[in-house]
Amino acid sequence: MKIATSRQFRQQLYRGHVFLGILLSLFMYTSVFFGIFAIFMPYLNTWEKPSRHFRQADIPDIDYESMLEQVLSDPDFPRDRIFISLPGYKKDPALRISHLFTRETVFNPNTGQQIQDEGPATHLAMFLNGMHYARPLKKTGLVLFGLMTPGVMFLIGGGLFLIALFTYKNKGRSAQTVYSKWHRRLFLWTFLPFLLVVLCGSVMGISFDGTGPMTYVLTRGKTANIRPVIGPVLFPEPAPVKVLNQPVPMNKLTALIEKARQVNPQIRFQRLILENWGDKSAVIRLEGYNPFRPFLNGVTNKPAVALKGADGSLISQNRVEDRPWGVLLTEAVYFLHLLFGVGIVTRLLVAGGMLGTGTALGFGIMLYLKKRAGRFKGRLPFYHWMDKLSLAVAVGVIPATGLFLNLQWILPFDMAFRLTWQQGLFFNAWLGSLAWSFYRVSTLQAAKEFLITGGLLFLLAPLLHFVRTGTGPMGMIQDRMLNIFCVDLGFALAGMVFLVLAWKLPNAGAAETGGLTRGFKEVL
Repeated sequence: MKIATSRQFRQQLYRGHVFLGILLSLFMYTSVFFGIFAIFMPYLNTWEKPSRHFRQADIPDIDYESMLEQVLSDPDFPRDRIFISLPGYKKDPALRISHLFTRETVFNPNTGQQIQDEGPATHLAMFLNGMHYARPLKKTGLVLFGLMTPGVMFLIGGGLFLIALFTYKNKGRSAQTVYSKWHRRLFLWTFLPFLLVVLCGSVMGISFDGTGPMTYVLTRGKTANIRPVIGPVLFPEPAPVKVLNQPVPMNKLTALIEKARQVNPQIRFQRLILENWGDKSAVIRLEGYNPFRPFLNGVTNKPAVALKGADGSLISQNRVEDRPWGVLLTEAVYFLHLLFGVGIVTRLLVAGGMLGTGTALGFGIMLYLKKRAGRFKGRLPFYHWMDKLSLAVAVGVIPATGLFLNLQWILPFDMAFRLTWQQGLFFNAWLGSLAWSFYRVSTLQAAKEFLITGGLLFLLAPLLHFVRTGTGPMGMIQDRMLNIFCVDLGFALAGMVFLVLAWKLPNAGAAETGGLTRGFKEVL
């Protein structure tokens, strides 16, 4: 009886794993694919804007007063609270001056000249990041991807149980054995970081838009919007400074930054907040990031130093550990998903782990399709809608994304409805890949065509970028625009990888019955 029960339990667990895996696999793959772009979002934000193609200035060498005077020359510009974002904040080499009720003014800190920001004309990085959590579907997408988390946890837990309960063969040469082996191995290597990223992303996705009923109950029916409830806790506003109406000369901002560094040398300052600038009551608040306290600061918790604008004397300082434990916990959740403040090496490692997870998902889908095809035993061609849908989602997204990158430099920035055209052509290309998948009887042949097209488009994107901006690779290296150059290099390498995969896939034969699954067998 125990043996029968154990066997029945294993069979039910296996069937549940397969059913839920196929149900969620394409959603997870899409999230992972665009999540890799989201990891490098700060670099893409700079790459997509021609106005940011200049070297990053050193903070102590910037003439802040000349740019601040240009902004304050407007008599209508408010003086009560001025925000100055320093070069390097979120990899942006520009210096930005703004107020809550005015448009942002952008400067090249190397020359002190005002530059024309592209503004809403380009949102390449934001769009790719939004595709990571289904932003085009609005709240439905956020809730959908948030609810996907329990399914992912079941798949990971169930998969670990199956590995412990079953004895799998790893030495066979059949396609089914190869797919099963690498599906299990890749997930064993990457499931822990993947689970952390998914859990933190789920908390972020549903914490604002999925907590309406709880907020309504806790506030006794006053509101269902959690933002005004937790906003003062996560982002407390300092007490307003009373204006004395006594104009006095201000210390130079470079001197004030240096004094703040002496107060807390661990902070990398990112933003200055000027209160009542030019008045005797003026206060400067310098916010930043402490790299020696990762997981605990960067998004909602920003260490800061407050000084008097006239003489630079210390008013107060906020260290990382001064915030409540709830804020520190929230900060850790955000950090594990957003990777705020980490360098390129850490981002590459995380991207490599996510790439391994995406590959494991692909092997799992191919294992399912191979088993479905095996039922026909070569008696008739295998033609299943899941085969075609998986091809369009997993491989058809590559040429669609490559087209999206190329349109960034093909479409004029002053073009009317530019974003609508760019995003609309992306979705049409992706949907067209589904139609082409059904049109091509051979799934393998369609996969080769998608990879070739996507590889060429990814290679073409850096070339169009060089032509449009008038700056080549050597010019970027000489002008210390390495962040932008690395993006071009990454796209070129990705394009070459796609072309190599297309070359490795064998040509489709007349007797093909397994579609894409047979092709990947030859690659391995």
